Amino acid sequence: MPFIPTEQQKLAIAYPDSLVVTACPGSGKTTVMAEKISAALKLSKNYQGIIGITFTKKASAELKKRCSSNAKDLKSSFFGTIDSFCYQELIIPFISKVWGGNPRECTVVKKLSNEQAGLFGGAYSSPNIRELDEDIGFKQLYLQNTLWMSSFSALAVLILRESLAAQNYIVAKYTHVFMDEYQDSSETQHDLFLSLKSLGLVATAVGDTDQSIFKFRGSCPELLNSLVNSPGFKHIHLDENHRCHPSITNYANRLLDPNCNLLVTDNIRVSRRVIGGLPSDAAETVSKWITSWTQEKNIGSASRVAILARSANILNSVCKGLTCDYRLISDTPLDSIGTECSDLFSELLNYKYGATQSAQSLVDSLSIRYLLISKKPKALTQLIKSIRQANDGEFIETSLLISAELGLRVKPETIEATREIQASDTLLKTFRPLNDNEVQVMTLHKSKGLEFDVVIHFGLEEWVFPFRRYIEGSRSPVYPDLEQETNLHYVGITRAEKLCVLIRTGLRQNSYGEVKSSQPSYFLTLPQLEGLYT
Repeated sequence: MPFIPTEQQKLAIAYPDSLVVTACPGSGKTTVMAEKISAALKLSKNYQGIIGITFTKKASAELKKRCSSNAKDLKSSFFGTIDSFCYQELIIPFISKVWGGNPRECTVVKKLSNEQAGLFGGAYSSPNIRELDEDIGFKQLYLQNTLWMSSFSALAVLILRESLAAQNYIVAKYTHVFMDEYQDSSETQHDLFLSLKSLGLVATAVGDTDQSIFKFRGSCPELLNSLVNSPGFKHIHLDENHRCHPSITNYANRLLDPNCNLLVTDNIRVSRRVIGGLPSDAAETVSKWITSWTQEKNIGSASRVAILARSANILNSVCKGLTCDYRLISDTPLDSIGTECSDLFSELLNYKYGATQSAQSLVDSLSIRYLLISKKPKALTQLIKSIRQANDGEFIETSLLISAELGLRVKPETIEATREIQASDTLLKTFRPLNDNEVQVMTLHKSKGLEFDVVIHFGLEEWVFPFRRYIEGSRSPVYPDLEQETNLHYVGITRAEKLCVLIRTGLRQNSYGEVKSSQPSYFLTLPQLEGLYT
């Protein structure tokens, strides 16, 4: 169907200068961004592009796909995560002009070893530019040929401040910067966004503070509000949810605001169910529901059903009881290592098992990341293509050759993690194309940005979700992260287009592994939700 924008969307698409768009779930923000990017590219010179920063690689691929269908050549544009942008466009080409050294010899790590962390004068989770200036440990770590991913945004801000060549490069190549999921930005990512705007790029931020769920990673949703109130940005709010059934929107909105107006609806598509036993027992009942829905064609396929929960422990229990086919979407042993090399092995597994269809697309991505000379991609393409038919041992051997071509040093734990994945059918599913017959099982955090016909939300027992802390002598429950947990519940509910089922099991398992009778979650006791569910 052709895109017919609402009046709000028209305003956002047409506005030519710096803009902040606050957007509720299902409001079409990705479509608006794609339309704005297309409009910007039509006015740019042939050698110019835009910066499109998204929270995940999957989101960037979706945004690029939408832009490619209605825009001119995207080769001069960047689509990816903020860490990828910092690394590819600023750190690799320009950090040597600021700190010397050779960034091409550096290993990228997501986690610091104790020895590496010992270089710093303090403990950092998401370091800012002031901390970079004051602590010599950051420069020492780099000169020891290590780049820490958590410091990428601060390094990028430093480079833009200190390197005129970097400034000239950005201004010559890019005309606009777009940043999605702005509520999940850290202080330093905010500084980078404003630094790009100060160079003359037209800046667009898109986000929703009600969907802020990553404060534990250092995100600061208040930064989105600071842009809303900034004279340097026009603010447009997209408040119409085009995704969810009106009754689902009503339930989600009343969760956040007891006094919000309700949409007119002739039926209710939010259902609460209490099922006896543990989540593994309840999964048998849920499996029957899903089988019935698919047989009666109430949903397109089983893959349009998501089973969500706050914790991986609950999902593991659910998976034990599912009798229908499913895919557990979780981090793999390679993800937990967090190096360039482990990421490369994950990408190669994606190609081998089909999640990445084209060898050429992988080669193109690696060529950009590692600035490969013209002859190397041909040899690299042949190596990558050979892994499609390779057995497990041959896959590892070829992956080592590919790593050597890219100048990456492979640590033993990367090989061990790869072998662990190869030995697990559940883990290997992560690298295969999604099967229509597979129900998708994931944490609430991983569901962010996705949408499904049906959401089955487990874990709505007291002590389980929201997180409750025991305070000796206290008569009132204490929920230390209630705002973030409420946002997380809101995100889970609004992934559903047609039906949202909220599950409380009769039994729960506490942190000591003891099985206890359950009580309703705090979220199931809110008086403003009465009458909004069946």
